[in-house]
Amino acid sequence: MKRFALLATLAVLGVGLSAAPGSAASFDDVTPCPASGPLLVCPKAEVGQPYRLQLIALAGCDLYWWEFTNGGLPPGLSMNRDGLITGVPTATGETDPWVQVHDLLPAEGGNSWCGGDNKSQRQFVFVTVPGLSIQQQSVPGGTIGQPYSMQLTALSVTAINPVQGSPAQATWSLKSGSLPAGVTLSSSGLLSGTPTAEGSYTFVVEASGGGSATDTETETLTVRQPMTVTSQLTGAVKAEVGVAFNATGSASGGSGTFTWSVTKGALPSGLVLGPDGAVTGSPAIAGRYAFTLTVKDSEGRTKDIAVTMVVGSKLTFTRVKLKTAKAGAAYRAKIGLTGGVAPVTLTVRGKAPKGMKITKTGLLLGTSKTKGTYRFTVTARDALGVSAKTTLTLVVK
Repeated sequence: MKRFALLATLAVLGVGLSAAPGSAASFDDVTPCPASGPLLVCPKAEVGQPYRLQLIALAGCDLYWWEFTNGGLPPGLSMNRDGLITGVPTATGETDPWVQVHDLLPAEGGNSWCGGDNKSQRQFVFVTVPGLSIQQQSVPGGTIGQPYSMQLTALSVTAINPVQGSPAQATWSLKSGSLPAGVTLSSSGLLSGTPTAEGSYTFVVEASGGGSATDTETETLTVRQPMTVTSQLTGAVKAEVGVAFNATGSASGGSGTFTWSVTKGALPSGLVLGPDGAVTGSPAIAGRYAFTLTVKDSEGRTKDIAVTMVVGSKLTFTRVKLKTAKAGAAYRAKIGLTGGVAPVTLTVRGKAPKGMKITKTGLLLGTSKTKGTYRFTVTARDALGVSAKTTLTLVVK
């Protein structure tokens, strides 16, 4: 019986020497899968990285087919009948299968002079080590004249589907393409600088985790004109419980569509932020509210608007009955009024006692010289145009 040598090589190999029919066969224990004792140790595979390895036999009938007689390959790898091992490893680990090679007989497409299947087998070692994976699928856009900073990250992947691993210390470099003027890539993976020219820049970054663990990723960094945001929610914003509120907003510059969100604090209860940046509704609870609206464009640029809103309680008269006055005597009474948004103005219609007046602060004061019953209407109007009315009766004895 003939014996065959198994030789495992990477995909691109020169043609080996063919043994003449009847020659002795032996395994190559040096390259590319050096022997370690009785085992042939093949090049390591990396989780998540394509792997390709071609097994080659020498001597015998020169044409062969392959199979595992015991054990198998790491998860994600497979071997076809021609001895080609391919795939993407899905987890770290080691397998030590026995591989058997057969002569390809004439009836199977082998050489016509092949007289029989003189098979041979050998035990191999396949090891899958953690792979390196760049985590960025995209980088945010940049803005002319504004500082840019983006930390690229890599993961030491021990399994995929689902992805498992830990942050990897990697050395980064620019493999090809060009960065925007004013932006650089550090060896620690930090994209930083201040872009000076508008445009779209495509480049390839490479992360190296030491040894053969590397990964590359194509990124596109687009630089645009600065975003400009306008909003009616500037300065001292005032609102009132139960009163319809509407403040518009708009954005320009940047790129694509704009998305508005509340990124800090919260809107007063009863108000909502629309997709166009408008804040609308009717506040339900009085108080002082601080929140931040953020506008984001399609390429990740953001602009913040810090807002402070004071919601006043509903404008209401609280005291509608006046104490009796005495003719010829000084009189002073407070007309109760709460809520509203300052300043609040008061107007009076109807018959009021001669010698008395209502001040801006809601005081009814003076001296009436004539007794009688007087009825008059007081209207309060605040800075938002909200009004409240009450009819008062003053008896002078």
